[in-house]
Amino acid sequence: MPLAPPAEELLELTPQNLMETYGRMRSLTDRAKFSGTLPAIWQCSDESQSIKKALFGYVYNYPSFNLGRVGALLDPARLATAAHHGRDLVIFGGSHIGADVASGYGYIKRADDEQAPCCGMLARILRDYLSVYRRATQLIKISSLNQQKRIEIPYKYLFKKPISEQVRIQLDLGSLTEGDALGEGTLGKIYRLHPAIIAANQRAMQNLTETPEPIGNMLSSTCFSFRKRLDHDSHEPQSMIEASIYDFMPDIVTSQLPHRRLCNINTWRQFHQLASFITDEFEGQGRNIFVLAGLTVDQSIRHNTFIPQFGFWMENGNALEAKYYGPDEINRLLSEQPVYKPPVTFLEYAGL
Repeated sequence: MPLAPPAEELLELTPQNLMETYGRMRSLTDRAKFSGTLPAIWQCSDESQSIKKALFGYVYNYPSFNLGRVGALLDPARLATAAHHGRDLVIFGGSHIGADVASGYGYIKRADDEQAPCCGMLARILRDYLSVYRRATQLIKISSLNQQKRIEIPYKYLFKKPISEQVRIQLDLGSLTEGDALGEGTLGKIYRLHPAIIAANQRAMQNLTETPEPIGNMLSSTCFSFRKRLDHDSHEPQSMIEASIYDFMPDIVTSQLPHRRLCNINTWRQFHQLASFITDEFEGQGRNIFVLAGLTVDQSIRHNTFIPQFGFWMENGNALEAKYYGPDEINRLLSEQPVYKPPVTFLEYAGL
């Protein structure tokens, strides 16, 4: 059983103004007496993230260093290079998603005036898993006969197939059924529906009839897993991200906002990878390092808002006393800081 990510509701916080977030970060690091500060950012290489990177450098009066790849895939090795460009480090990053939601995906308008999934990389990873799950929710049927709640499971989900490059769903029959099969259905076998599902869906159970109907979202994340052959040795971004979040895909596809849940879990995974690298492998002697991770919400190509979700603070290179902040703690810490305002305009910072 993989370590569970933070509950969905903990991460669904109010988006904040990006410049205010940067201003509070600057006040925090100034108060902590950061010096020779290099701003570094890990994010997707999407064009919607370009203004975010430029404004981060503007607030810190120094162009920001790039730690990320497409899909907000973190490259920790770049941190060693960044260390040669500054003394103390302030790092900002995480996944991004389009603000316009449709069919579980976040969308943004591109240069050709077309609406497209954003982050597109994460949407491509999600697509096959979500399609397989949604198909299962329609093909697995439940019904009621003589007060007995039943479930019909097609044979395609009963026969175990070898792992391949194709995404397949593997049902946990012990979580869906009770006892041996009662008989044959149209497409598969009929079983008694598990009492835990009945208890958790009392209202839906009252409306069941003899006519089988799709199980829908009653097919919860505890009732199945996915099977797919992954390339754990690949250095291609999509393969690396998919391997990182594979164990959490049942949690993701059963969310009401699966694309957003994937973005949040990807940020969570990459943040802890970065924190582990800093404390275990990075030569940070005497350095102050502050990391803020969260979800960027793209209102448009040029306008972003930000949801702080995780924080990390190491003072004077003391890895053993590094502080970790969850969603509530990091938002509280930032809210206590005044909003720093750069003394020059953005155009003056750009030399215009």
